[in-house]
Amino acid sequence: MQQLTSARIGEILANPTFKELASKRARLRWGLSLMTLLMYFGFIVLISTAGSALGRNVPGTAVPIGLLLALIMIILAVVVTGIYVRQSNSIFDRLARTVTREFVR
Repeated sequence: MQQLTSARIGEILANPTFKELASKRARLRWGLSLMTLLMYFGFIVLISTAGSALGRNVPGTAVPIGLLLALIMIILAVVVTGIYVRQSNSIFDRLARTVTREFVR
């Protein structure tokens, strides 16, 4: 294995496959993070502005609307994590293997 020098690091950073990997990961990471933050802060705003409405029960059940929304948010957080894992296992891992093959000779 070659020594990791500043020239070698520059070569890796200039590699188009590495740039594609970094770009795709950053785009997905920021998009999912923004979506999650908006969801959580939106829920906080909803609690502060419509707290009494969240205490009402869903029609025909004994489940408060706020609890239902909180459960939906938890499920959406798991889905967002699943999206990242699926992308990571399908696209990002393939690109990372390509970069590794190119630079580990």
